[in-house]
Order: sequence, then structure tokens, then C-alpha cells
Amino acid sequence: MNIINLLCRIYNKLYLRIFYRLKIIVSKRFSYEYSYNHLIKKIGTKNILTKEQKKEIDNFYKKHYGKKISYAWHNCFTKYSGKFDVKYIPNDIFKDYLYSINIKDKTYYEILQDKNFIYKLAESADVKVPKRYFYSINNLFFDSDNNLISKQDFYKRISNIGEVFIKPTQISFTGNAKNCKILKIVNGIDTISKTSIKEIIEKNYNMDFVVQEKIICHKSISALYPKSVNTIGLNTIILNNEIKAIKTVLKIGMNGNLFDYGGTGNKGLLIPIKQDGTLYDRAFCLSEQKEYFSHPDTGITFKDYKIDVFPKVLETAKKFQASLPWMPFCGLDLVINEKGEVLLIEMESPSCSIVQSISGESFFGNYTEQILSSLKKK
Repeated sequence: MNIINLLCRIYNKLYLRIFYRLKIIVSKRFSYEYSYNHLIKKIGTKNILTKEQKKEIDNFYKKHYGKKISYAWHNCFTKYSGKFDVKYIPNDIFKDYLYSINIKDKTYYEILQDKNFIYKLAESADVKVPKRYFYSINNLFFDSDNNLISKQDFYKRISNIGEVFIKPTQISFTGNAKNCKILKIVNGIDTISKTSIKEIIEKNYNMDFVVQEKIICHKSISALYPKSVNTIGLNTIILNNEIKAIKTVLKIGMNGNLFDYGGTGNKGLLIPIKQDGTLYDRAFCLSEQKEYFSHPDTGITFKDYKIDVFPKVLETAKKFQASLPWMPFCGLDLVINEKGEVLLIEMESPSCSIVQSISGESFFGNYTEQILSSLKKK
């Protein structure tokens, strides 16, 4: 190898490392500020922590993390949930942990969140996903058998498909369900919006999207609110040579909306779920900063309400996580269909701030000390 080639290789390697590290820092900063600013805008910055609670935080983090931390996040979560937990994880520390175990010098993280790629991952893990009729990647169109078809053929074959669900498949930082739509296509027209399917596609979906079956939820979930596809969000982590499911949340629609919780600006409900499938006593609507003890549309009380076949949800999540050893920390969205089957919807960026705000509990619970100690060593 001559000296010029060697220098080029060194330059390229250093450039890629610096660029990728800068990308991580920017992404972390954006996520930190967005989550913090949203919560602070809703609850204010006034301190409510007692001197005893601050001392407890100091002692706990000095012991397990090696240094004191700001009280801002503990104050924020305590104020929002009404509960204090010394083991709350600040969002910036959570992101440090997430990147330390998932990224390393690889670019898997963003690639794996592509909602079209999830089908390949699910197939390898033998996990069910919603039926896919058509999809597009980089403006290339495919049918349900992964055959490459022309755009003209796509419009012809979808023109009388009936009721379907369509969504963009690339990663979105918008934090909402933008352009996720239910369509009813007859003679090339969406009869719901009275718009041609070609206009809908060309205007809203650019090059990357998927057309799926419309899912009907299991009766134990649809009874709470039947108008939206109510999904279950959970996080899985490989820890102590075991796969664990932590902090599970039911995302459910309200007020006639056709979609469940789709971000901080959407009027949906978030309800933490216990490991046995029983709901917590209260749900939160973050956009209203309001808690609900029963659903505002159906009137069903959340306390002691149990979701059927919930163990299947945990089993499916763990099964999928086992197929991704290079990403030992995953955020997943799943749904239970009317047959009682658990379907994987998509992967999401794991987030601790919203979950801790609504549950009033530490994201990592009894694993917090171990996780903080691992960061302390690094």
C-alpha cells in the first residue's frame, strides 16, 4: 500500500468517526431539549423537592453514578406524576446509556427503525406483523410478494383495494402520527377524503411508505375505545444474560380520534401496564396535562382492568429482541388483533422521560443501580 492510499484511509476513518460522533451529540441534545422543554412548558420550573429528597438524590447518584446530578429531572417527574422516586433516570443520562450499548461505531440504529425493514427482521425472528399489500422504498414499488412493480402497475392494482392503512416508513422526529391514514379506495378514489389515491401518494409520501391491512384490536382492548388501533409500547433490554421487558404502556385514542397516542401534541391517552396485564389506576393525556381514571368516551374505569393474552405480548417482544443481539435495548410497538395474535408494528427510539412522568416510577426500577454503575465505569 503506497503512502497516499494509507493517508486517504486514515483521513476517511477519522472523518467518519468525527462526523458520526457529532451526529450522536446533536441527536442527544435535540431529544434532551425537546423532552425537557415540553414538560417544563406544561408544569413550570418551580422546585417542589424537599431538602431530604435532594439529599437522597445526592447520596444515591454519588454512590452509583460517581457524582451529583441536577435535580431538574427529578423535580419535573415528581411534579408531573405526584410521586417521588430517587431512582428516576434523567433524560441525558438515559441517552448516554442508550448510545453506549446500542451504537458503538455502527449505524444499525437508524436503519433498523425503517418501518419497511421491520418486515425482514420480524421474519427472521418468526414474529407476526400486519399484512403488507404494497410498499415503496426509494420510489421503487413492490407488492406483497416482494415483486418489483412499476408505479403505473401499483396505482392500477391499488385502485379497488378497499380499506387499508398507509404510513411513511422513514424515521420521523416529529413525534406524531403525521400522514398515518386509513383509506378506503374505490375506483382510484379514497372515499373518506374524496381524493384520488395518486394525489394522496404524490403529495404526502414521497418515496418511502407501506400499505397495510387495517387492524381490528382484540375485544379486551377495543372495549376501552373502539375507534383507534390501540397499541402497546414497551422496551426490551438484554441484562444479566436475560431479556427483560420494562415499562409497558398502552397507547389509546380518545374524543373520536382514529389514532392512539401519536406524540405530545396529540390528544391520546397513555396508561402504564403492570407485568400481569393489569392497567394502572390512571391514564394521562399529555397535550391536556390531565389525568383520567376512566376513559372519557366509553366510561370504562382503568383500575383493575386487565388486558387478555398480555403474556403473549411480553413473549413476542422478548422473542424479537433475541434476534437483535447487536441492539440490546429496543423500543417496540405491538398490537393484539381480534384473533388474539400479537403483531409487531414498529421499532421506536426508547424514551424514559414520558414513561417516568406518567408512571411516577423509575424507568429501570431495580436495575437502576447496575445501569448507573456501568456508566460510572465508562
